[in-house]
Amino acid sequence: MPIWKGKAVPMSLGAFADAARELRCEEAAIRAVWEVESSGRGFRSDGSLTRRFEPHKLPQSMWASIGFSTGGRAAWKASLAVPSVDREAMFLVAERKNPEAAHRATSWGGPQIMGFNAEDAGHASATSMVQAMADNEEDHLNAFVDLVTSWGLDSALRAKDWQTIETRYNGGGFGGAYARKMEAAYRRHSGGQASSVVLRIGSSGADVRRLQTALGVDVDGSFGPQTKAAVEQFQAAHGLVADGVVGAKTWDVLEDMMEDVTPSVQPSTNLADLIAALIASIFGERAAA
Repeated sequence: MPIWKGKAVPMSLGAFADAARELRCEEAAIRAVWEVESSGRGFRSDGSLTRRFEPHKLPQSMWASIGFSTGGRAAWKASLAVPSVDREAMFLVAERKNPEAAHRATSWGGPQIMGFNAEDAGHASATSMVQAMADNEEDHLNAFVDLVTSWGLDSALRAKDWQTIETRYNGGGFGGAYARKMEAAYRRHSGGQASSVVLRIGSSGADVRRLQTALGVDVDGSFGPQTKAAVEQFQAAHGLVADGVVGAKTWDVLEDMMEDVTPSVQPSTNLADLIAALIASIFGERAAA
């Protein structure tokens, strides 16, 4: 039996709550990221582990032996064009020739973790990750939690900093598309609650001015080192993670203590939400000018 077909034990009902406690984030936040970044199911209908082979991620020396050619195109484009049936056939050939290389060139399980990220996901090798995932869907979530932590995205998850998560997990060039999907998913899982805008080094505008006014630092609308230091001091004084990122928990404490610091909300994929956020942004900027 192939290693990607194991016991296939489904995830327990409390798995996401346990993961949220470990990451010190809202359960709705981790569910939102999982929903957007996962394949939607951990196992195929035959009980085998969900997988997608990416032939261009194999060592180039193996390409010809599995029948993969770029045809003069960029390798990733050629890989994207490979039909599912051919992709599966290539995987099986590669797996016979070099199991670990084939496993590293494949995304696995619910969170679609590439095998070459197995070490960041808490495993000694891609093969060991596949074996664990094949037996228990909870190991898909455990690997995801380890990956998020290894990549330093746990603070972004706590802050509901979807843009940072998109940039690291999906790469650049998506223009916030994944971030908006995460916000929409978060609202579904949180009963309609919208996420506050997230501020960090490099942020600017009306929300930064509100923050600076509340913290008693120079108000210039630009989130620089002085503002970051003030945020970290405020967070430490109030028992928050002092990471200098102003997310939901920091905004909540500020709003409880002070007036006129209500932040904007993040945009989602819902058209009405996008329009409302745009209007709020325009009039907020004018009022602060």
